[in-house]
Amino acid sequence: MSQEIIKFLTAGNVDDGKSTLIGRLLYDTNSLFLDQIQEVKNSTSADFLGELDFSLFLDGLTSERSQKITIDVAYRYFSYLDKKFIIADSPGHEQYTRNMAVGAANSDIIIILIDASKKQNAVALQTLRHSYIASLFGIKNVIVAVNKMDLVNYDYQIFNEIRKSYLEKTASLDFEDISFVPINAKEGFNIVKKSDAIDWYHGKTLIEYLLETKPINHLQEQVRLQIQNLVKHQQSRYYQAFLSSGSFEIDDELMVYPNKDKVKIKKIIHSAKNVKKAKTNQSVAVSFDKEIDLERGAMLSNLDNQPYFANHFVANLIWFSKDSFNYKKSQELLININHNYLRAKVNKINYVIDVYDLINLGNLKNYQAQEVSMNQIANVEISLAKEVSFDLFSTNKKTGSFLLIDNITNETLACGVIENFLIQKDPQRSIQDDFLFELSQLVKKYFGDKNIDFSI
Repeated sequence: MSQEIIKFLTAGNVDDGKSTLIGRLLYDTNSLFLDQIQEVKNSTSADFLGELDFSLFLDGLTSERSQKITIDVAYRYFSYLDKKFIIADSPGHEQYTRNMAVGAANSDIIIILIDASKKQNAVALQTLRHSYIASLFGIKNVIVAVNKMDLVNYDYQIFNEIRKSYLEKTASLDFEDISFVPINAKEGFNIVKKSDAIDWYHGKTLIEYLLETKPINHLQEQVRLQIQNLVKHQQSRYYQAFLSSGSFEIDDELMVYPNKDKVKIKKIIHSAKNVKKAKTNQSVAVSFDKEIDLERGAMLSNLDNQPYFANHFVANLIWFSKDSFNYKKSQELLININHNYLRAKVNKINYVIDVYDLINLGNLKNYQAQEVSMNQIANVEISLAKEVSFDLFSTNKKTGSFLLIDNITNETLACGVIENFLIQKDPQRSIQDDFLFELSQLVKKYFGDKNIDFSI
């Protein structure tokens, strides 16, 4: 039986101790090689008060080590007891928010680091921005690690004030469970082992909370086979594809997009071997019972749980670029969605979310705007040059997200998650026709192609 894999992200404000925490976690779970430990011993600065600077296990770039900051997302892998973990250590600086968003999109749980020594200003804007992005990307469970408790003499009152402040300021976010752990990352207190120095804390250690985590499983009955390439071998055509969710077997019948045709699976090849079944996250080659013309970006699904197929949707964007975006200038962009790379346009900014409100009011407000600036989060309507297959992000992370790209510089401008399917309005269509069309699309999505009379 394979080990369960948990993906978690560390985030928070600059210098709150994210890299030190993860370095200590790796060290205390015996997940480091002797040569790695020796290298960090040699790299630890002489003025560092300790034998090891644990942050150096994560900050791999020369510029990161010299500045003592995290720039890129650092990924580490380790096993402990009966689980495997993939760690994403994200940078705290505002200019690297894009890196944190990428880590959040692929994580099951987030550890928010807060520096206890900052006391009244401990729950900073960037901490809340990271919390909101985690919520936006579907993370439901949060561990708040209140770090550097040694600098406040392990004072329970300070810990409790930080706990209350964070809960108040994130009350409007869609978290299901928030756990608080007082820690000293340098000394390893309450990370893998309890500490007598924090004798008033009777909760679990950080690793115990992580061991209880369950991976986020979106609807696994959704078959989403994403075509990437076509190859010919002898007299047969094989489609190389990635199965982002679900499973299927030989002789299963699937729906094909954009062709809107049905095919039966005749052969499945995985790791150069013929297999009877394909599973989630496998790259496979498949052949069908009949010839069909498919290109990169096509998608196959099961018949009773089909994706949306449209060229218009509502999405939440995190804007990355230093250059603000004004939708009234009719800037044409490129979109990378489910292996499709095509022209797109932001038709409307419904509202911009101001994360500063979490600091001041403890809740989010939406503002009407024509522009989106760097690190702002906006709800927008997007149209594409052609119809593509997609899901809502709430039901499938992998097929419900996308990137916006500058069509001249190839700069990644924003990442987005699809919030809602939106019918492209036809001025000649009556309100009644719009309603019937949308109803028929929903029925088709959930019940397949059936002759149902929607006439009134």
